Amino acid sequence: MNFRYKSVIYIVGVVLLIISILNKIWWIYMCTKYTEFEETKTAYLSLFPKFIANAFFLTSMDIIASGIAVIIFLKFKNAGYLKSTSKVLMIISSILCGWSIFSLM
Repeated sequence: MNFRYKSVIYIVGVVLLIISILNKIWWIYMCTKYTEFEETKTAYLSLFPKFIANAFFLTSMDIIASGIAVIIFLKFKNAGYLKSTSKVLMIISSILCGWSIFSLM
């Protein structure tokens, strides 16, 4: 695979990981501002446009984003492209994906 394509795919993985991290940060921030779950959920969902302001949809998108990031970083780790960085980012993505999966339960 061409170096340029590797870089673009790797950047996509990083962007997906950043999206997942920001989603968690927003949720944690809202949890510090409100004590009631429903108030927290309403405030969190108000950050998003109406057409995606659905907790199940956002959690599903977070699972998909972090899951794709895990796959990207796993492939690059196995290919030896930024091996140690890819391993760390893969572990972080895996943790966030697991967190999102268990938050649906």
